[in-house]
Amino acid sequence: MEDLVRLLGKLGYRELARICGEEELKKSGKKIDLIKRLVDDVSEEKLRAYVMEYMGVGKKILEHSWVPKHVVMKEDKVKQLLERLGIKKNQLPKMLDSDPVAMLLGARPGDVLEITRVRETSGENKYYRVVVRSLRD
Repeated sequence: MEDLVRLLGKLGYRELARICGEEELKKSGKKIDLIKRLVDDVSEEKLRAYVMEYMGVGKKILEHSWVPKHVVMKEDKVKQLLERLGIKKNQLPKMLDSDPVAMLLGARPGDVLEITRVRETSGENKYYRVVVRSLRD
């Protein structure tokens, strides 16, 4: 949720008011108050969708031919993967939670994404990324 609050802070006051309705524009004189009310009253999915729309990234990005298939893995599958590879989750390559694909999928820090790339020369290959807040995690 912190990533959404950070992104909401970048939006203009009118854009924020549009998310929750124009009546909110009259109730609050401060942008931070409006953000707090949005976080409390509006579902995270709706906020995430609006922020993605504002950033110019929609669900169509997932259908683009250059974007490989991404799937959030279930915890039992992650455990099997880590055992098979003999590593810990923090040893996987990282993906920021602010990455547009991670945001569209609703991936949270700690989730593991399975990325399936298809190439003419090598066929289908699977890659794995752990979602983190910052690259220092």
